[in-house]
Amino acid sequence: MAFAGCAVVFRSLILVLVLALTVRSSPHGRVGHPRHSKHGGSVRLGEDCLNQKSPKFPTTVKVDIRISNSDHAFRMVHDVRNRSLAPWDYRFDEDPNRFPQVIADAKCRLSGCVNSLGQEDHSLNSVPIRQEILVLRREQRGCLPTYRLEKKVITVGCTCAVPVIHHQS
Repeated sequence: MAFAGCAVVFRSLILVLVLALTVRSSPHGRVGHPRHSKHGGSVRLGEDCLNQKSPKFPTTVKVDIRISNSDHAFRMVHDVRNRSLAPWDYRFDEDPNRFPQVIADAKCRLSGCVNSLGQEDHSLNSVPIRQEILVLRREQRGCLPTYRLEKKVITVGCTCAVPVIHHQS
């Protein structure tokens, strides 16, 4: 179960990379190589697509959301979360109208940190490590579902830190 949680966290984090690497804005999902135009203006790309030479990013794009070759990273995180001086567990955040539908969110096991004897040391604090990720939110518009990017802050792990001490005057 914990292994599956690690996989979900990394899928969420890798989503940003997937979106950046697989964005395709041509109507047929193909990327053409531009041909130089003598007259400026639009450049023919092939497959009857026009590149409008606009500095604006398109408002709609086609994205392949399949994620591959990430099993090795999942095994490494499972090991680290149990060996850490600030160990953590995962809880699962499920939302059927979001991709990914399940996101693992870390929760620190201890308020203190583990010392060299394996005991909790309350002179240090286990603190969450937070990461902002991008998810796709499904929205129904008429008969067709649409997806929009949405930011979400998740906890990816915990670390050990010196406590913050406020001195009163």
